[in-house]
Amino acid sequence: MGRKAVMFRSLTLGRVREIEVKLHPTFGLVMIWVLFDWGRPGLARPGGMVAALFGLVLVSLVFACVLLHELGHSFMAMHYGVRVHDVTLSAIGGVARIEQIPTRPLAEMLIALAGPSVNVAIAVALLPVLAFYGVVVGFAGLDDYLLVVFDPSLGGLLVGLCVANLMIVVFNLLPAFPMDGGRVLRAALSSVWGREVATRAAVAVGQALALGLAIVDLIWIRSLPLLLIAVFIVVVAHAEGKAVRLESAMRRLRVGQFALWETGGIAPSLPLASALRGGPRDLAVTEGGRVVGMLWRHQLLGELQGGIPGRRIADVMDRQVVTVDVDDSLYEVQQRMNRLDRWAFPVVEQGLYRGLFTADRFVHVYRQVSPPAFQLRWRTGRSGALWQLLHDRPR
Repeated sequence: MGRKAVMFRSLTLGRVREIEVKLHPTFGLVMIWVLFDWGRPGLARPGGMVAALFGLVLVSLVFACVLLHELGHSFMAMHYGVRVHDVTLSAIGGVARIEQIPTRPLAEMLIALAGPSVNVAIAVALLPVLAFYGVVVGFAGLDDYLLVVFDPSLGGLLVGLCVANLMIVVFNLLPAFPMDGGRVLRAALSSVWGREVATRAAVAVGQALALGLAIVDLIWIRSLPLLLIAVFIVVVAHAEGKAVRLESAMRRLRVGQFALWETGGIAPSLPLASALRGGPRDLAVTEGGRVVGMLWRHQLLGELQGGIPGRRIADVMDRQVVTVDVDDSLYEVQQRMNRLDRWAFPVVEQGLYRGLFTADRFVHVYRQVSPPAFQLRWRTGRSGALWQLLHDRPR
């Protein structure tokens, strides 16, 4: 099973402004399809090795434009202080893993529009080059340009690249959530109805458009890729709609409602052996009722291997204290856990220690406020597994 996981792991190509750029193994399927499809004669293509190589170059440049599209989203998100994990190119296009879409409508709208804006800029930049090329070869009108779209020539490459960017813009700006146009629609509606209601409306519009696309495809076009796109929109829109509802519920709930209440923690002056009473576990270290450190379970188990005679809690405790207040929302706590890679936080009330809130408590919260079909994504850090909402949006 480990070998299979390695086989399907994305390949890191490099970094752009600390954003990892990755290539998913399914991208290879696109290249194989291009070689096969462009290599055989078609209605608009001559076929042969030259045409196949031309197709590889054109498709590679189109995916480079897709990468720039995703980087446009990413840079705008970073402008608003949102962390971007990586951008991955796969057979279905590009995916920017953005940690959290801003709830402010204007910020979400600008992030959504940043990607298509890049493709518009590329198409506009190609226009004077295309005009110059047309003058040189003697094109009389727009029809001459369209005739060379699939021609394995410089003109075909330029026209194909321009048309591809315009198609990316049109497709992404369809008001079908979670496409860019759907996010723009959600942002516009959020300023009037609020984020949760606006999401429901955008999801409904997106799923209706996807259903219409599927019906048209099944009756007239009969294209498998279009049908898969329609299914993709329906499934992802449904999942993200649930994610927003869960997020809204977590914003309303307070961490004090779900903390594990305790009676004062453990004093830093006590022997390390006293931390073993009740079994190894995460413990808040307190002095005068205030949190002064944390004694982590994994840290305690590690110290046991070296012997504990004569050692005190203060000798090994983590002094980087991060606390949460009983009135902090669960959503804020979850975001802080992910950002700081912490498994647990001491909970305080008016500065005094009241108990612990651990990441596994989120599972209990989730069972109360979300239906079981919702997906959770787990990641493992040096302090344990932290769950986080599935906000990364495929594109």
